[in-house]
Amino acid sequence: MASAGTSGGSVTELASRLYDACISKFSADHLFYQQDLLGLDIVPKSDLPLLLQCTQSLVDQKLFRLLQGKNDRLAWKIIPREDAEKLQNLSPDESLVYNVIHSTGRSGIWVRAIQSRTNLHKSILDRCLKSLEGKNYIKSVHNVKFPSRKMYMLAGLAPSEDVTGGAWFTDGVLDENFINVVSGFIEFSVSKKSWYEVPASDKARNKRIKTTDGSATVRSKDAAGQREYLPYPPGYKGYPTVAALTAAVNQSGITPVRLGEDSVTQLLEMLCYDNKLVALNNGEVYKSVKNPEQVKARQARKPDEDPSVVEDRLVRNGMTEVPCGQCPVFNLCVPGGAVSPENCEYFETWIHEKSPLSF
Repeated sequence: MASAGTSGGSVTELASRLYDACISKFSADHLFYQQDLLGLDIVPKSDLPLLLQCTQSLVDQKLFRLLQGKNDRLAWKIIPREDAEKLQNLSPDESLVYNVIHSTGRSGIWVRAIQSRTNLHKSILDRCLKSLEGKNYIKSVHNVKFPSRKMYMLAGLAPSEDVTGGAWFTDGVLDENFINVVSGFIEFSVSKKSWYEVPASDKARNKRIKTTDGSATVRSKDAAGQREYLPYPPGYKGYPTVAALTAAVNQSGITPVRLGEDSVTQLLEMLCYDNKLVALNNGEVYKSVKNPEQVKARQARKPDEDPSVVEDRLVRNGMTEVPCGQCPVFNLCVPGGAVSPENCEYFETWIHEKSPLSF
């Protein structure tokens, strides 16, 4: 005759109390071992056989999931009651598929991996997936890293950034326009913290420019609407951090979603790769290569603008402007020869028309 302590009713009652204690004292992700459960003082006299009866009762009710813990030790994990109710209504095959998908969390799992882990025939697996999806227990997701793979995850979970690609992807497609808008805002914000405006000196304001006819004209820098900037000196501590830039982007209203520091760091690395920003102190702060006026002018330029317009750094490079740098007979050109600087038909034109001298 079975003792009262091990009767079916007593085991069910103890199992319920054990489950409630686990829910109230531990997180949902906690992995329970025998000593953890005995330490709750629910099972009288730390009776291990009785504990195993209770855990088996909870496993049968789909309230506990049996797992293999560290060093191949027996372990259990709590299943929320709403999930347990779902599992109780599933067939054994559906329950097997659901548990495999559940174990992958927000990462999801490839349908072929499900088949490999469950050993189910493809037709049975397809039927289970269709049934679970129809009950809204699971959902198919698009993985930007593996666009051709069909992936599944629990319906109530949001995919991780590894799956969706993060803020820079919309419906699995890279949103280049959004990236350009946010990166442009970041570059301009960094530029304002990297350069300071100074009053133009009289000498700089009135600049004499030699024209093609040999006359000289005076151009006012203020009249041209230009501003003069200087970079901050060494030791300057005001360069923006990743946290400051992330806060500025989220407060700007240019993004419909709240960006994290990881997403902003990706853009900062891209801008450094494009030689628009420079990372300082191992990426703690950033400075801009160009001043705010230069950044604004470049961003205002339309993509279909005349491609002959080049940046200042190229204009100041003599070998890219002088005819010699692109002359097809450069190697034959020698003073006094058949091809020489003295009789070059392009050199004189370049001096007087293409690159007027200023003094």
